[in-house]
Amino acid sequence: MRCGIWEEVTKLSEESLPERIRRRSDDLSGSQKKVARFCVSDPRRAGTLTALRIADELKISESTVVRFAVRMGYLGFPDMQAAIRQAAQHRDAPVGHDELREDPGNFAVSFQHDVRLLRETIGIVDEERLNRAVAALDEADAVHVVGFRSAFSLSYLAEYHIRQVRPHVRLVGAVGGTSRDDQALIQPKDALLAFTFPVYDDRSIEVIEAAAAAGAECVVVTDSALAPLPLGENVHTLIARHEGLSFFNSDVAPVAIINAIVMRMVALRTEREPGFSRTLNERFHRERARRT
Repeated sequence: MRCGIWEEVTKLSEESLPERIRRRSDDLSGSQKKVARFCVSDPRRAGTLTALRIADELKISESTVVRFAVRMGYLGFPDMQAAIRQAAQHRDAPVGHDELREDPGNFAVSFQHDVRLLRETIGIVDEERLNRAVAALDEADAVHVVGFRSAFSLSYLAEYHIRQVRPHVRLVGAVGGTSRDDQALIQPKDALLAFTFPVYDDRSIEVIEAAAAAGAECVVVTDSALAPLPLGENVHTLIARHEGLSFFNSDVAPVAIINAIVMRMVALRTEREPGFSRTLNERFHRERARRT
């Protein structure tokens, strides 16, 4: 028994703050979720500002900030802040030789950053949740895909591949200014696949909220369980690490999730229609051969 308790304590101590938040998000009050979102979205400032300063910025009480730290399993706010700083130092240190650290423009630094994000995403992806999300997309009458700003490339890629696997796939807002018209087409038996990352474009959030309210299944690929998304049993969140070394963030992990979703959808259709995967591959090989 004692060994089991010690293992649990050790496991808790090794968890990052975002992991602790994801595990306890349902138990947090509205004010505590503000603190959680601040710590996840701006870890540099969260690791340096006092509890009082954070409280002032979020317009909550200082005691709420302290109680949040305790709720997350830390001894207090200083303990949580130390963990945030340590994680930031680890995140900012490129993996590899010393000469790579001296040259942030070195290609290897970017590659290593992408590999790290992918590994971390593998560690946090819940396979059961991913299977439920794919089942929702597979069983829907129609699949709508949305993503704006930098996430548009992800939505376009997902829509292109998914429509090779199943009929009735629509890209929301593909033509400028039509997002509200497109979202009005979402029906209760449909599904929405959405991509949204900071700064969480209002148009994407509006489409997600409308789809959820209509009763459609919503699969949202985002960076945090604290993204401003509607709550409900029909909203499935898939977390992907989405950080950058420069002014833009890496899409490597979200693209990997798209690949996993499409591969699983192909497998499900092949179970119903033996030979579908082979036929799909042969069609693409013929197209490649025709163009070479």
